[in-house]
Amino acid sequence: MRTQVMKFQKQIIAFSCLLALAGCAIQPPAETAAAIDREQLQIDPEVNYFVAVTELLSQRIAQPGGETLLQIQYAIEARSNGDLAWKVTWFDPNGMVVKGVGEGYRKVSLLTGQTRYFTATAPHARVTDYQLHLREPQQ
Repeated sequence: MRTQVMKFQKQIIAFSCLLALAGCAIQPPAETAAAIDREQLQIDPEVNYFVAVTELLSQRIAQPGGETLLQIQYAIEARSNGDLAWKVTWFDPNGMVVKGVGEGYRKVSLLTGQTRYFTATAPHARVTDYQLHLREPQQ
């Protein structure tokens, strides 16, 4: 009987250790990232651990002369303090990149629990699609 109890206790300890290890390997919650998982959003894995994109919206803005420009707005929620770099690549109907002014990455600092909103407007009326890039800033 005593050996059965000791065997059972060893199994419980082994199972508890296994659960603890599995808990350490779990990635941060991605409930909002799953809802916005699409081609327009490219997030480096390093950044994905401390931020979540909670909104990604687009609309056409009317301009004088009848043309419209594509405008995007997105929201980022920080899970921890950190720096982030972001940029938008714009595409025409043929999938070709449309160059604009200020093509480089823009750096922002985020604090734990903070939600920040960003807006970007396409450089030309022929833009029909975009890709938002999020990464760690390069030194």
